[in-house]
Amino acid sequence: MLRFFIKLFYPNYQAKHHTTVRYAFSFVFLTTIFAGLAAVTTQNSSYISLQVSDDKVTQDQQFYVDVTISAHVPINAVDIILTYPEEFLVIDSIDVGTSVISLWNKNPYAENGKIYMQGGTFRKGFVGNHQVARIRAHAVKSGDARIILQSTKLIAGDGNGTSVNATNDGVGIVSLAITGSDGVLTAEAQINVVTDVDNDNDVDMDDVSKFMAAWISRKFTFDFNNDGRMTFIDFSILLAESFYH
Repeated sequence: MLRFFIKLFYPNYQAKHHTTVRYAFSFVFLTTIFAGLAAVTTQNSSYISLQVSDDKVTQDQQFYVDVTISAHVPINAVDIILTYPEEFLVIDSIDVGTSVISLWNKNPYAENGKIYMQGGTFRKGFVGNHQVARIRAHAVKSGDARIILQSTKLIAGDGNGTSVNATNDGVGIVSLAITGSDGVLTAEAQINVVTDVDNDNDVDMDDVSKFMAAWISRKFTFDFNNDGRMTFIDFSILLAESFYH
C-alpha cells in the first residue's frame, strides 16, 4: 500500500535499495498527507457519528447503534437520515430518553430501509458531544449488514435558522457480520453501495486511486451514500469495501 501511494503522487519515483530510507520516506510522506487532511477537516467542524455495540452478532440477537453529535458552534435543530438493509435487520425501537434533542417534529421512526430523526431543543443551542438517539435492532438473517449515515442537516441556535456546515469527520458507516444460530455466516454479503468505480467487478486500490484523482480534480463525483456530495463518508465507504474484499 505504501508503494501505491508513492506511485500515485510521485509516478517517476524510483525505489532505492536502502530499505530503511525508502520506508522512512514513505512513512513521513503518508503521515504528512493524512495529518494535513485531518487539520483541514477537523478544525471548526460539526458532525454526526455512529457507533455500534457489537460488530458481530448472531441471528435474532439484539444490538444497538448510538447516534451522536459533535457541535463546534451552538446548534438547536437536526435533520438526520440513516439507511439500513431491511432484509437483514429489524428496528425494534429508537430511544431518545437521554437525547440532547428535546422537541421532535415527529418521533424518530424507521420506514422503507431508512431511519428519520428531525427535531430541536428549547435551548439557544448546545455545543460539544451529545447523544441524539440510541437505535435498538436485531438481526434476522445471516450476512453482512451496513447502517449508513445518508444525510445530515444542522441548524445554528442563532435565531436566524442559519445552516451549519456538517463535515464528515465522524464515523458515517457501521458494519455488522451476522452469523446463524450455529455461528456460521451462510448468506452472501450485501453491498449497499456501488463502489466499483472502474467497473472491473472488484473493489481494490485501483478504485481508491480513481477516487483520489476525482477528489483532487473535481471532474467526477463518486457519491456512494446519495447525499449529493463527494465527502469523507464516501471515502470511508470505499475503503471499507476495498478492505472487505
